[in-house]
Amino acid sequence: MTPLIVLLGLCLLVITLGYILWCAASPWGTCTRCRPGGKNRTCRACNGTGMRPRLGWQLFVYLTRFYRDHTR
Repeated sequence: MTPLIVLLGLCLLVITLGYILWCAASPWGTCTRCRPGGKNRTCRACNGTGMRPRLGWQLFVYLTRFYRDHTR
């Protein structure tokens, strides 16, 4: 049972680090609310650009600003 728990923990760590690296390398992803394959000028989620920040990047920016604002 213990090797299974260690393996699951290691897999979770690898997936998490991979997502962090992916967000650092490419913080912008395609907008899921726009129609696939094009930009929708009336989309409120991306303001018609077709690109929006990934969830991991949004979390990083939020935590960075929170830390900066509360350590002054």
